[in-house]
Amino acid sequence: MEIEDLELGAVFQPEWDARPIRVLAFDSEQVMYDSWLPHASKWGIDSLSRRISYYRIRTSFLLNKASYLRTEIYTEQERAVHRPDLPFSFARIDSLEWPMACPASTLDFPNLLSQAANGEKVLLDAPRIYLEPFGPKGGPKPSVLIAAKNGKSFPVEEMLWHAARLQFQHLRDEKIIEGVGIYRSGLQRGLPSYYVWGAKSRMGI
Repeated sequence: MEIEDLELGAVFQPEWDARPIRVLAFDSEQVMYDSWLPHASKWGIDSLSRRISYYRIRTSFLLNKASYLRTEIYTEQERAVHRPDLPFSFARIDSLEWPMACPASTLDFPNLLSQAANGEKVLLDAPRIYLEPFGPKGGPKPSVLIAAKNGKSFPVEEMLWHAARLQFQHLRDEKIIEGVGIYRSGLQRGLPSYYVWGAKSRMGI
């Protein structure tokens, strides 16, 4: 199977697990998926309102190490909640570091639109998301609901400002990541959730 044939709702039988998996969102690098629960005879994500962290895998690995079985209809409710159109990564910049002091406003991140573009979207098209900073040793801290100033979407500089004001209090002199970046993690209360990290994701992508 080629990536051009990959579709939402596609069910695969992986070589590494007896349980089938179902595609919830994907791009050229990653697939986010659900896993079948044999003991319960249902998919693991049975409620779209609870907190969910997606399973994820490299797209190339899935296509090479799993066999396509069928496609189960991807409903409009799933599309509205999972938002497969949203980017898996956003505002990734190698040359910037998370500041040690709380930035006063989005103006503390000048001229970032051209730097952050690099083929990526410069708007995150969602009015509200949950954003999760990381602790001094890299562990997750409680996520926080943030809302776009325009009520529709987050420009790069606005998202970086939100992330920086949540992250600065957890930083120490010793850096555990390089650069900045924001990455899709799953769902919380029916809204997309993202985590704060460096210019590469926790998967190293």
